[in-house]
Amino acid sequence: MVTLPNSITPSGSSSPAKSFNLKTLKRHLVRLFDAAQTEFNFRFRRKAIRDEMAEIRKFPRNLHIEGTNICNAKCTFCAYPQMERARETMPMETFRRIIDEYVEMGGRAVSLTPIVGDPFVDKHIFERLDYLNQIPDIKGFYFYTNGILMKPHVSQRLLEYGEKLHVYVSFGGFDRDTYKAIMGVDYFDLVCQNIEALIEAKRNTGSLTGFTLALRCPASNWHGDFWAKYKTWEQVGLAAMSFVGAFDSWAGKVKAEDLRNVGLEPTLHPYKRGACELLFMKPIVLANGKVNACACRDVEAELIVGDLNQMPLSELWAGQGIDDVIERHERGDFPEVCKRCTWYNSIYNLRKRQTHINWAAQGWNEEED
Repeated sequence: MVTLPNSITPSGSSSPAKSFNLKTLKRHLVRLFDAAQTEFNFRFRRKAIRDEMAEIRKFPRNLHIEGTNICNAKCTFCAYPQMERARETMPMETFRRIIDEYVEMGGRAVSLTPIVGDPFVDKHIFERLDYLNQIPDIKGFYFYTNGILMKPHVSQRLLEYGEKLHVYVSFGGFDRDTYKAIMGVDYFDLVCQNIEALIEAKRNTGSLTGFTLALRCPASNWHGDFWAKYKTWEQVGLAAMSFVGAFDSWAGKVKAEDLRNVGLEPTLHPYKRGACELLFMKPIVLANGKVNACACRDVEAELIVGDLNQMPLSELWAGQGIDDVIERHERGDFPEVCKRCTWYNSIYNLRKRQTHINWAAQGWNEEED
């Protein structure tokens, strides 16, 4: 994800065919460069990079917890509509126990963003936020939402958590038709109203709760009344904006033609050599208490590495589960879901690697290990 500069504007007047050709060529050249760099680092810097990542793997710098995997949207860019695993919600007693175990390990950052699902569908969302907020060792927590259920009274409660909370809203377009096509539901006006209510309440209260609009629409749609209004909020520091340049396939569940039909750019299949960095920084505790090695795109949870109903988090983390998946990647023996995944990013691709950015953003440094 890339922060959207203030200077970004909708696409200019150049020929669409020319722009497409140049953009496609650039993407292929970048992929070629990444493949060469990845292969070089794998062959000649492997031990140093593996040692570096082993330090990060000592315990989860950011614990991801799936409060629920139930959603109220049908986004084109998401695999939720195709998900086959059971819809579930994590009991609060399980949540408290896992958080306590994480804090005992030294953890202090929590994500309530599930693999799929919306946090506001979770009937325990504010119980979870309240519990995290009252633990001094937890320095920050965040989640992504579609904002459909983020009504004004909900926003007022969110703002009470101050700078410990950051809210990201995945947003499918700046007009009703584009939004509906991308998000799969007709809630454009409602979500705009909910966002505006939160921003105005933030202005009035001076709350330090972070808010980012995560764009899930083509640049050609960055215009209109709500775009102009949001840019004003961004310029005065009330909100931020981010965007995704290319959308992945969710291990084959999201089709490239479906993305293109709504103006979204499918990502190229990545060059796969060595372990994916997400295995070092993004495991997730599922709603049923099992732990999946990947919190990003394994929608059917095919990479289960343990069950926190049977062992404590510290024991699971010190076990072989995730390490076995990492070693499979290193041997080129990718699990089926990883073979299909286009979100994969090698630990040897230093240009794209996000591990250390996320580590620094959470306030971790080597002296604290």
